[in-house]
Amino acid sequence: MQLELMHRAVSAIERESKSGVVPMVSVGEAAFHKKANPSSQPFSGNVAGGNLALTLGLIAVAGLLVARFVLAATTELAEDEAYYWMWSKHLAAGYYDHPAMIAWWIRAGTEIFGDTAFGVRFVGLVSTVAGSYFLWRASLALFADRAAAILAVVWMNATILSAAAGIVSTPDTPLAFFATCVLFALAKLVETGRGAWWLAIGAALGLAFMSKYTAALMLPGLFLWMVGTREGRRWFLRPEPYLGGVVALVAIAPVAWWNYAHGWASFAKQAAHGVKDKPANAFASVGELLGGQAGLATPLIFFFCLWGSFYALARGLRRGDARWLLLGGIAAPMWAFFIVHAASQKIQPNWPGLVYPFAILAAVHGGLAVLGQRRAPVLRVAFIAAPFVGVAFTLVALLQLGTGAIPIEGKKDPTARMKGWATLGADIDRLRREHGAGLVLTDRYAITGELAFYGMGADGVAQINDRIRYANFPPPDDTRLKDAPALLVLKAGSQAKASLPFDSAVQIGTVTRPGGLRPRDAYAVFLLSGYRGGLFACNPATKRGEICSQM
Repeated sequence: MQLELMHRAVSAIERESKSGVVPMVSVGEAAFHKKANPSSQPFSGNVAGGNLALTLGLIAVAGLLVARFVLAATTELAEDEAYYWMWSKHLAAGYYDHPAMIAWWIRAGTEIFGDTAFGVRFVGLVSTVAGSYFLWRASLALFADRAAAILAVVWMNATILSAAAGIVSTPDTPLAFFATCVLFALAKLVETGRGAWWLAIGAALGLAFMSKYTAALMLPGLFLWMVGTREGRRWFLRPEPYLGGVVALVAIAPVAWWNYAHGWASFAKQAAHGVKDKPANAFASVGELLGGQAGLATPLIFFFCLWGSFYALARGLRRGDARWLLLGGIAAPMWAFFIVHAASQKIQPNWPGLVYPFAILAAVHGGLAVLGQRRAPVLRVAFIAAPFVGVAFTLVALLQLGTGAIPIEGKKDPTARMKGWATLGADIDRLRREHGAGLVLTDRYAITGELAFYGMGADGVAQINDRIRYANFPPPDDTRLKDAPALLVLKAGSQAKASLPFDSAVQIGTVTRPGGLRPRDAYAVFLLSGYRGGLFACNPATKRGEICSQM
């Protein structure tokens, strides 16, 4: 029954496409046409069935949002989240791994809800709701079709990627939000022609860059849009785009200054991604990227996003249509970049996340445009099924995260990364107290953050290497190492203890983190005594990352 209702909804939206939204007319004309002709509103041919289909879609979205909020409050932090929580305790303009936005968001949430998982994730959760609103408004501004705009929101929220952005607090969450803000501001520029929107575009681009450096990948597509359309070319002779550029530069000035003050350490680290992690097989690496996107976006939605991006690019270039080139001109080059780059370097599945606000609109409106012009039964069935398949995949992922109902080995279960940390922290804290130890030492940022959040506090754990990661932190108190023994927690098999300035290093136990079926995440715990000094002699605030990486 639900598929039949969605079929009616798609058919109704296609009739709207034929009536004037999709043909090449200005957005203002399309909006006027819709207001002046109520009979051309979506679902005019089958109001009850079409509206019910979209209502069911919105109910599904609301249910997924509730599940996100519940899981955000009840699931443990992933390694990166705990690490960024440590950042939030020492706010700065930048950090070694990323710009500062995620630390600011986490600090805002924990100021309200305390140092809890929900506090860490609260602002990110709200941003996914706000992002859905801006996506809806952007769709309306470009195509003046309320039903299609709602459908785009349903598609976006049906993805595992959107659920992950709300539950897991990483730089990708603010990046996705501000990328959606860029899309909204550009759509309003196209709709209204008002140059003041360039200031909003510049602000959104700058804040996206303050979230993650990959925000710069939107710039080539923006330039292509300006060159490829009459509406875009006229802005080269106007001051507003350049004023928007100034706003963007002001927004990114803090992280640029931080990099200057720290030997460009963060920029250098991210640039190094292009020369390391070389794949053994280029074709397999590209296949892994595409497979990862099919998993995160869900298979049918990813297919339509990829296809729709290049369809919108071709249509926009062929007709000089500012609406289509805005979507395809920004999304398609980013897809091409990640696919080509995957042949020479491993691409993490979350990296292309900023493409999806543009790609989702291209997928929904492109699909409706094609289905409204030709008979394509297979494509129609796939288009109708896409959000249902997406919701089903996402529900399974959320169920696994919340209950672990599917018996998967911990090593192969992505949700296992968010389980067992509280138990591990309690076990290590127990060993620390039993042996009268003070400071807990580690050799990995992931375990450092988790032990700090689940037991020892941000000042009770210190990483012995990669000290540039903690350039904004006060140096660890050496007297705690002299006055009492210390614990060293290492991934099982690590040899990091060999070069430490202690007279004695005795293993006192091995602790395994419970997560998933047959967990294997084991840590060796050593009791260190006889501290000789010099462990934290390197000052990461004034030296480059590779220097402070040495123990």
